[in-house]
Amino acid sequence: MSIDTSEWVALSTRFTPGWPWPEESYGLDPMFGADGWCRGCGTPKGPQSGALVMQGRKFPTAGVWMPNWLFDVVCLSGEVAEQVADRFAVELREVRKPLGPTSARQLIPTVTRQPWYDPAGLSTAVKARHAKHNPNESGSQCSECSTWKWLPIGEAEASVQLRSITSATDVVASPEVFGDGLKAFRHLLFRRSLGEFLAGTHPRAWRVVEVAPAV
Repeated sequence: MSIDTSEWVALSTRFTPGWPWPEESYGLDPMFGADGWCRGCGTPKGPQSGALVMQGRKFPTAGVWMPNWLFDVVCLSGEVAEQVADRFAVELREVRKPLGPTSARQLIPTVTRQPWYDPAGLSTAVKARHAKHNPNESGSQCSECSTWKWLPIGEAEASVQLRSITSATDVVASPEVFGDGLKAFRHLLFRRSLGEFLAGTHPRAWRVVEVAPAV
């Protein structure tokens, strides 16, 4: 179904607690398989197939949290996950420690097919954000997997073609990939009711970010 432009919001967090395991793969091996992500740019080659594994030491305890390094991963405590599962159209997957399961759950977004951004407008926004250090660069193409990866910007820094987003679920991820080096992530949008609920669980750490619809 087509999504009304007022329905989607982004979320911003002040903290990224905890570290994925193992450190050598930035937590990607358990999530995507040893051959399921590009060693040249860090971009997954397909949908997530396994569980996020977090280091046991300093395991996050907040109701809603985003781990270090994985900036398109949002996780919930067991209590919040139960509420979200009852109220929203979401896919949840277990979060584990190296020694076994936990009650925490990861929100799995639907990666949409249609581009969220006009390439020319996105390039302008990226160059404006990185003008000090990379004034003429907007991104790069991986020599190993050919993925184009934009330099990082936030969801609110470029106009989003919201009318092209279609999803039956309440969390979506962009087809565009952002990052630098081995850091790779997609932009996330949440249906407004879910985004406001998640931010409301810990307003000192999370806030709702309005996105600008493309004209």
